[in-house]
Amino acid sequence: MVKLTRKYKLSGSFNDDDAMHSPSLHANQAIDNDTDRVVAPTYIQVPVGDPVPQYSATVVGESTEYNPSGNCNGNFMSYKFQVNNNCYNYSTNVATNSFAQPGRMTGKPLQKGWTGQDVVDGAVSDGLIYLGNSDFTQEDIQKQVAEMDGHIVALMISTPDAAVDWPGDYHWARMDDIDTLQWSQKDGGDQVTNFDFAGHSIVGPIFTGTKTPPIGGPRVANWTVNQGPMIKGSEDDVVVSYEFFAYMFVPASGIKII
Repeated sequence: MVKLTRKYKLSGSFNDDDAMHSPSLHANQAIDNDTDRVVAPTYIQVPVGDPVPQYSATVVGESTEYNPSGNCNGNFMSYKFQVNNNCYNYSTNVATNSFAQPGRMTGKPLQKGWTGQDVVDGAVSDGLIYLGNSDFTQEDIQKQVAEMDGHIVALMISTPDAAVDWPGDYHWARMDDIDTLQWSQKDGGDQVTNFDFAGHSIVGPIFTGTKTPPIGGPRVANWTVNQGPMIKGSEDDVVVSYEFFAYMFVPASGIKII
């Protein structure tokens, strides 16, 4: 009899038994079958850990404007390698076609029990620049981009919840336009969109006065996911949320991710 099992849907990370993206699973099956290749056409050696399955060569985007069909030569679309690129790929505008993980290419891969700071540290190791966790004015954003060519991204963290076996996850969003403060994102292997998880446009931070808290942007966007019934014997839906953690900067001079 076939057993029905479900795995949590993840935006940035992946499950250990992910048949397409788990390096350890591929490595174990390669040993069992005495072969160098299991599923992916290419495997990338990394400083720490098993070789990473890669489904097509890395493509670096030339523009961060909201253009799903054009960004990274269409690699984020279904007809190419949408399922093999996650939020980290899309936000950094680098389609590695490997479900890229912060720090993996530069020797600081995320370990079990990782924290939001570990994700930041891994991204910094890859070449991103930490900007902080407070909102910027539009002038701050324009100054940052003027000083160093590149674009701004936001990191959201969902902490683990042992009560429902939620492993925790991270999510990234990308600022596409510094003049309109428009953002977009890619939820795991899903399609690119300029909406948050509730279908609202992501715009901001918008300041309406020096004493008025900013509104809009990734900090206040809806990053809630209803995973559905996940616990045996319970009909209750498991609902998880991602909270804003930090702004970071992706220099146009290049980063190293896989």
